[in-house]
Amino acid sequence: MPLNNYQFSFNGFNFGGAGSVYQILDVDGLESLPELRVQDDNRGFNVGMFTGRDFYSGRTLVFMLNVFAGNGRNAQQNLSLLQAALNPVQQLTSSNGLLQWQLAATDSMQRITARVRSRKVVIDPEYTFGFIRAQVIFFAPDPKYYDDTATTITLNPLTSAGGRTYSKTFNYSYGASIPNLFTVTNNGWATTNPTITVTGPVTNPTITNVSTGQYLTVNDTLTNLDSLVFDLENKNITLNGSSARNLLAVGSQWFGAPSGTTQFSFTGVSGSSGTTATIVYRNAYV
Repeated sequence: MPLNNYQFSFNGFNFGGAGSVYQILDVDGLESLPELRVQDDNRGFNVGMFTGRDFYSGRTLVFMLNVFAGNGRNAQQNLSLLQAALNPVQQLTSSNGLLQWQLAATDSMQRITARVRSRKVVIDPEYTFGFIRAQVIFFAPDPKYYDDTATTITLNPLTSAGGRTYSKTFNYSYGASIPNLFTVTNNGWATTNPTITVTGPVTNPTITNVSTGQYLTVNDTLTNLDSLVFDLENKNITLNGSSARNLLAVGSQWFGAPSGTTQFSFTGVSGSSGTTATIVYRNAYV
């Protein structure tokens, strides 16, 4: 659902924006770089450090809010709704919620997966007069944020070229199939990791990053009832909902789509008109 300018939504609970009873005073950590995990190490009994690699850690978002009366409720009742909606959860499978926002009319709606880590309310004389100050802290394990609208590309069918097939993947095609190409255009400035769903029938389906030569091949034969999902973000493969990482061929490497245009290809053996590959991705930022 569309949001107003400077409005946020967490799992469908809206706050901020013009006329809201939840006035956002400031948001810290949204457009800043997240903390880094650094691998620099001491040089022992020497000056300086050995240079390691830097990785993004999770992102912490701090919201400062005023809560007012409105919508037929007093400020304390509106606070109760805020407290009920912005609550830490304990179940692992539902620990990350969807935080969405619209900052300005010229921006697209964006999202991040996060969970509530802290909620503080100040009780002072103003509290009793319907002017309540609150702080809410979210933590996002994935520090990247994304456009809310996803791009979906479906290739159908896998084009067979006949000829001889081989049990290993080579740099050149020997006629097992003609590659179908996805052109992934990531308009963000961080690497995005698509989800790719393959439906059979197909044998040894392969997804390749044409730009780098990296590929993922699953050594299996899918029927027209099977669905294979490559989750490039979590480095996981499922077949009909069950983990299938054990089917990855030797030499397979995980990859993503950096900023700009990247070509992925889909190949396999014995495809038919029912064979499809669908890629879903969002522009990514950090």
